[in-house]
Order: sequence, then C-alpha cells, then structure tokens
Amino acid sequence: MSDLVASIIAFIGFSLTGWIFVSVAIYTERYQRKKEATERALASGKIVDAVMKVNRGGRGRPVTYYVPVIEFEANSQVYRLENENGVRHVEEIEIGKPVDVMYDPNEPAHFHITTDDANEKTSASIMRIGVIIIIGAAVLAVVNYYYHLF
Repeated sequence: MSDLVASIIAFIGFSLTGWIFVSVAIYTERYQRKKEATERALASGKIVDAVMKVNRGGRGRPVTYYVPVIEFEANSQVYRLENENGVRHVEEIEIGKPVDVMYDPNEPAHFHITTDDANEKTSASIMRIGVIIIIGAAVLAVVNYYYHLF
C-alpha cells in the first residue's frame, strides 16, 4: 500500500472520533437553543438545597454527582425543582445563591439556570476536543506520509 493511501486511511480512521465529538457538540447546542425557544419567561430564584444522584458509569461503576435544587416563583406558584446539570463535588453548590431562571410559561417545571448555564460551556468544550482530534489526525497523517510510521 502506498504511503499516501495509508496516510489517508489513518486520517479518516482517527478523525472519525473527532467528528463524533463535533456532532455531539452540535446536538448539545441545538438542544440548548430549543430549550431557549420554549423557556422564555424569566424569574429570580435561589439555590435552596443539593441532592446527591448516583448513575452507572461507562464501566458499570457508580458515579456520584450533586444537583442544585432551585426555588422560584412562576404563575403565582412557588416551584422547588432539581436542576438538570450537576457537579462532582457538593461544595461547588452555593446554598442561598441567587440565580436567574428561564422557564416555559406553560410548564414551569421545564427550566434552566441562566447565570451558570453549563450546557453552553459543555458544547464549546466538546467542540474544541473534536477539532483538536481532527487536527491531530491530520498531523498524524502528514507525519506518516513523510516518516512511514505504519
């Protein structure tokens, strides 16, 4: 097999992982935009508690994380709901901290915190990782072409 063909195959193979990361980032960003389209009403709330959650990790091991419980008023009713984004350490959740909440006026249980929106940070981080992997695959393909790594 020629060095060019081997390099192209290496680039395609290694960059697929990067494209998966980019796809996940795009999906996360679209999900966030969809939420923002329906969750249009603004309310002031505060973090009143932290709840421990346990999920199975990729290898079946339990993964513990904590989600803040947010209290806010909407439609003349007080809601006390768990946020969908969690953190690894309970110390990261500041009980009593005021937060801005965007919610769906028709279904206030559908809400997100605007002051610390983790989805936006997550999608940007995933996108960066994907781009780095794709660039790394291109560098690997070029190095393979000139130095015959495999």
